[in-house]
Amino acid sequence: MEEPVPLHYRDETFCVRAYESGVNNEVTLPAYCNYLQEIAGNHARTLGLGIHELQDAGFTWMLARLHLVVDRYAAWRENVNIRTWPAGLHGRLTAIRDFVAQGDDGQTLLQGVSEWLYVDLASRKIVRLPQAFAALAPEGTPQVDVPAASEKIPDFAAPEWSVSLTVRHSDHDFNHHVNNAHYVEWALESLPDEWRAARRVRELDIVYRMAAMWGDTVISEATRESDAALLHRIRRASDNAVLAMARTVWS
Repeated sequence: MEEPVPLHYRDETFCVRAYESGVNNEVTLPAYCNYLQEIAGNHARTLGLGIHELQDAGFTWMLARLHLVVDRYAAWRENVNIRTWPAGLHGRLTAIRDFVAQGDDGQTLLQGVSEWLYVDLASRKIVRLPQAFAALAPEGTPQVDVPAASEKIPDFAAPEWSVSLTVRHSDHDFNHHVNNAHYVEWALESLPDEWRAARRVRELDIVYRMAAMWGDTVISEATRESDAALLHRIRRASDNAVLAMARTVWS
């Protein structure tokens, strides 16, 4: 990552802080998600498409899906070197952004694909992406080596594990919505220690449907899809609206 970086790429380095580490002295999965969100926002601003620039024009970005493959969790005080770039459009509504993170040894820590929607603030509706966005990912733009996500994460009936949580003021970001990484925290919160003790998430696929707000009670539920994979559902208690669905693969 030492060569000059074209405008449609961005590189940043994040040093794993103590408060971003778990009990095993490794970076947490939600912290990884926060790094990716931060570099994505910084790059969008460099391209003139940052959240505040869009809001001034009456629009905003909404993260619709995040699919990560984690090779290794960086240790406390280790550097996480991330590269991100616009990787194309999916149809006329979805912008794709890819990520690769490496340690200082040059070995891959994670790879990821994110899907973003362009939202009209006045109507709160998803609108077509401006045609100029396609120029950010010209023909030949590289793609990360992440397996294609299934079209839909399956729902499930009775959960095996469940926990109730209350949305706090500190969960919100400057959009007045819950920060996307908190949904990942909530999905993992329902799992018992005996499941988490000897396993790590190696793959995360999360779909965001609706935003939680301050004071909401949310129910995080999970069940086994297989010996290594779990399905997660986060719903609002007041009306059972599903806020997010996820699949995690563990090893």
